[in-house]
Amino acid sequence: MLEYSKVYITRNIKETDFFKTTLEKVGFAVFGESLIEFSAVNFNLNPDVDWLFFYSKNGVRFFFNQLNNNQLEIIKNKKIGTIGSGTAQFLAENYNRKSNFIGTGEPMQTSRAFAQIAAGQKVIFPRAKQSKKSIQQQLLSVVTVIDLIVYENRPKSQIEIPETDILVFTSPMNARIYFEKYDLKSSQKVVAIGHTTGNELLKIGVQNVVAKHPSERGLAETVLEIKTES
Repeated sequence: MLEYSKVYITRNIKETDFFKTTLEKVGFAVFGESLIEFSAVNFNLNPDVDWLFFYSKNGVRFFFNQLNNNQLEIIKNKKIGTIGSGTAQFLAENYNRKSNFIGTGEPMQTSRAFAQIAAGQKVIFPRAKQSKKSIQQQLLSVVTVIDLIVYENRPKSQIEIPETDILVFTSPMNARIYFEKYDLKSSQKVVAIGHTTGNELLKIGVQNVVAKHPSERGLAETVLEIKTES
């Protein structure tokens, strides 16, 4: 019987993060590092919109951090949608803005639900240059999509990841970067944060377990299930 005791997640983690603290309590050694580096991209803000929709915490950060006081005043009454609860929480805690719509974290489910309340309206989608645009592509015939690149994401030039028993991937790009350098060992298990990342792993040729919920809690619970089954 295999005993899984080390886990790596493609996300920079803090000592207090739920994923880390939960798994360490049951004996896991947890390693976390994003394989992507980020940089701001200058943009022009179109004030004639009804909604802002954010795919990620990085989208929130690189959008709001580049706004001046006048622009912040312009958007203060715009409605905000987020892909999931993690992004909504980050928005509230760091920018004191409440989300008017919070998705499930899964692109298809989220786009369907958002379409029901935003149909016929104008929506800005602040995103990364390399984003798959998973939500806005589903809404092209439903809302007026205003595409807005606010940051660039590039592979890190140097990667040194310790050997672990379970690999947790939080985005398709992180998955691609990892497997360009490392091979999957027969004893390793792979977890994907959602179906988009899971499908990317399948394209690479890597079988994976998709988390039941695309959140820190969902990822931690999935890792614990793997440990229980071992």
